[in-house]
Amino acid sequence: MRKLISVAVVAAALVSMPATLYARGALAIDSNKGNAYGYSYNYSTQDDADDRALNECGDDCTIVMRFANQCAAYAADQAYGSTVYGWGKAATKQDAQSIAMNQCAAHGGSQCMVRVWGCDAGQ
Repeated sequence: MRKLISVAVVAAALVSMPATLYARGALAIDSNKGNAYGYSYNYSTQDDADDRALNECGDDCTIVMRFANQCAAYAADQAYGSTVYGWGKAATKQDAQSIAMNQCAAHGGSQCMVRVWGCDAGQ
């Protein structure tokens, strides 16, 4: 009986682990402030999440946001020649997108649009 309880406890722990273990993400943009971008979510380590975002973005990119157990969004001004952008992270996709859009507009964006968003497994 004791072994059965131990097995049940271990099984329950394993079932609940993925949301916690795979809950890292990152957003990367290029030096032109958004012509190229990359993102990742649900990675087990921050390094893996960073690597995925940077590889997807390409050369001359840097990580601009890291997130864990939440949502993140990247918005960029779509006006010709603009390099205005914004990003945000929050508990929900809608809130993260709203923060990113507000930042983009606050920096002078006139045609801001969410270009990418992601939520980790726990969200």
